[in-house]
Amino acid sequence: MSLPAQALTKQKQFLGTVEARDEYGTWPVKIELLGDQFIISGRYTRLDTYLIETDRGYLVAVTNYNRCGHVPEDCTAYDIMDYVGIENKVDATTLAAAVRHLIAAGLAFRQQPSL
Repeated sequence: MSLPAQALTKQKQFLGTVEARDEYGTWPVKIELLGDQFIISGRYTRLDTYLIETDRGYLVAVTNYNRCGHVPEDCTAYDIMDYVGIENKVDATTLAAAVRHLIAAGLAFRQQPSL
């Protein structure tokens, strides 16, 4: 599945809601697309995120946290904490739920080969 052409415009597009879960409960995670950036929000946080499929996994860059790193396709909150550097476990759980959903839906951008 590829992103529609209108996804690359600067209009916010609602992509859906998924559920994040930890040992204390569950909460909704809203996913929107703004240009080529995903806006992920849930439980009092917003994560402005780029998700790019690379040959080494998925590059997750959270611009409003100044953090980035590679995670596996089935990433967990601990992967997000370790590899991306998000320190808050609730934020990491929120981001992991959204990243897994976006990868499963085929919505991660593909890295362009360099010349």
